[in-house]
Amino acid sequence: MRAAAFVMGGVLAAGAAFAQQPSAVNARVVARAAQPNLGQAIGSILKDQTEAAWVGYAVPVILDASGNPKNDDGWSERCRLEQNPAGADTRSSGPAGAVRLEPSLTIMMLLRVQNHEVQKIRTVSLDCQIDAGGLPLFWMSGAGSADSVAFLKTFVGDGTLRGLSEQALGAIGRHKDPAATALLLDLARNGANARLRERSLFWIAQRAEPRALTTIGDAIERDPDMSVKKQAVFALSRLPGGEGVPVLITLARSNPHPEVRKQAMFWLGQSKDPHALSFFEELLR
Repeated sequence: MRAAAFVMGGVLAAGAAFAQQPSAVNARVVARAAQPNLGQAIGSILKDQTEAAWVGYAVPVILDASGNPKNDDGWSERCRLEQNPAGADTRSSGPAGAVRLEPSLTIMMLLRVQNHEVQKIRTVSLDCQIDAGGLPLFWMSGAGSADSVAFLKTFVGDGTLRGLSEQALGAIGRHKDPAATALLLDLARNGANARLRERSLFWIAQRAEPRALTTIGDAIERDPDMSVKKQAVFALSRLPGGEGVPVLITLARSNPHPEVRKQAMFWLGQSKDPHALSFFEELLR
């Protein structure tokens, strides 16, 4: 049965079937089910949607090295989905969302759709109060993380990573699901071009993944593109707990590529790790 649409002036009403709905203002929220297949459910919206709208759903988010959720893609005014005309009142028309003492472990995937296609992909914490500027917000309940990764993968395409495809890869990188890890590891090794492999290595380093060190090391040794090798050296510096420091020291000592040695020295200098300091002291003797 077709889900009813309802206009939001404040916080969404909670219900057992829609427990992960966001707080929203200025949004005509339409409740939809993500099952049995998220891609098909969103496809049915795209088929009918000519005017601008947003589609959203929630999935668990990865934690960074400090144990904090990597919740958003760094945009300014991250809860305001639509830009306001010049001179418009930018104040939210509804009550502020609840203040939480702990960050949310859930992230919202937000897709701007128009003319039967996805135009933008954004990620924000479920804590964030959404202001959709009066547009419809189709909220997909029960979205599975693995389904989300599979859906977003379709936007990565040939790996050109311009605009939508770059946004899709960043969204995949924030998923906690093992499917995201598996995809990123594969793209780091077999991505269609250097840019795709570089960005995949960046996200692998954020995930505290046991296979990260091996994958990054393989890229330094075997990838034919120097830009990927340099990105892999940077990724080593981002591994949690100083895990990459011993490898950086080895690279700085003996890697056959001067650019790799230079990059390893630079990131060792930024690390402030005791082992790195000992290495530099050794060089100065």
